[in-house]
Amino acid sequence: PFPFVQASCLVAWARGTLRCLQVATLLPLSSACLGSSLDGVLSRRWICERKFIKRKEVDTKNLPFLVRRTPSGNLPVYVHSTQNGGKVTRIRRIFGDAEHLAGEVGRLCGGVARVSKTGQKTVELVGVHDREVKQWLHSLG
Repeated sequence: PFPFVQASCLVAWARGTLRCLQVATLLPLSSACLGSSLDGVLSRRWICERKFIKRKEVDTKNLPFLVRRTPSGNLPVYVHSTQNGGKVTRIRRIFGDAEHLAGEVGRLCGGVARVSKTGQKTVELVGVHDREVKQWLHSLG
């Protein structure tokens, strides 16, 4: 009953919801989704970002920090809104030398990154820099 479209992400249709799977290659779209673009459907939080899937056979033991991926396999880089309407890019799930990571991210994006130690270690950078940071972290492994 639903048309199928080749997807750039590993998802499948199950009981009226989209779910991230390891094997599926087709994405069924309901009649409500046919008018919208496929990017809108794939931008959901629980969908794996195909271009940032973990690379195999990459040695990250020589790095002074480690950024662990989320349970769905995505990189933990998020853009949050501040109270005054600004945007802040946050990197979560950091283990090791967060100060070194903040320095590298600051040089990469041309801004000042700082380490926030409330609860978990996070690196905060003023502005929207999620794509640059994700590409850089993906290139590291």
